[in-house]
Amino acid sequence: MKNNNRLVFIISIFALVLSTLACGTFSAPSTAEEPAQSTSPIEPPVSAPVQSSTDPNATVPCSQLVPPDELENLLINLAPTLAENSFPGGTSCVWSYTNAAGQSSTFYLQVDFSANAVSLWEATRKSELSNEPSDIVVNGIDGLADESYVWSSRTTGLYVVYARKGDKTLIMRYIPQDVLYMANESGIIDMVDRFFNRF
Repeated sequence: MKNNNRLVFIISIFALVLSTLACGTFSAPSTAEEPAQSTSPIEPPVSAPVQSSTDPNATVPCSQLVPPDELENLLINLAPTLAENSFPGGTSCVWSYTNAAGQSSTFYLQVDFSANAVSLWEATRKSELSNEPSDIVVNGIDGLADESYVWSSRTTGLYVVYARKGDKTLIMRYIPQDVLYMANESGIIDMVDRFFNRF
């Protein structure tokens, strides 16, 4: 009987070692200001059902843009509070939280599908960039919507994403170290595509 228990114990330890080796190791994300360009070891957040609405008079709540379970996967171990402003043709969502370093921060998402969404989006982008130093580097991400602009804001410390898909627009501001899934380009592309499919 004692030998059986030892055998079970040894097999259990062996299985644990093999499963640990099979899972690989986790490497911490880059602490650089801009998202790393490599793929993320983090699983993508759970997808919510797509509900598309192109009616410029529709109202889309933040919970449709970022369902609660997906928000938990984006803001891992953070307890955000939401300030929502939904109106016909657009929505802005600001999730405020305290990160692991004890700093207050936000994850900001704004979508617009009103008749003048594109012109407002362009004007907002130009206005926001006018508050940045003249040598700010603005890039695009290949595969991100029809048109995109991304930069690390020197005035707010947030990573900024402007994306346009047809006549629908999106603006996002966040800290990549807090929103790990979007700490690289592939994560940004995936999430922005999901967001666009929900309004």
